[in-house]
Amino acid sequence: MPNDPDVRVIRLAASSPRPSDPAGETKRVYHRRWPVRMHTARQWYPSRQEHRVIWRCPCIKGPADAPLMMGEKVYLVDS
Repeated sequence: MPNDPDVRVIRLAASSPRPSDPAGETKRVYHRRWPVRMHTARQWYPSRQEHRVIWRCPCIKGPADAPLMMGEKVYLVDS
């Protein structure tokens, strides 16, 4: 694995079950922030009873106090 701090290695493996709260919903806790590119989404409009395609602007996702992850991403398929 590279020791370059500008390269993130993301290990792809079989998913493991996530802990659930009593209601049965899974909760994710993020420890990093990351940039999200501009993208489309199907927005539901209840008054018209239809979906419309809208553009969502680029933003930074994740907790405000977490470190920002930038740089190249490398995927490692692990079995």
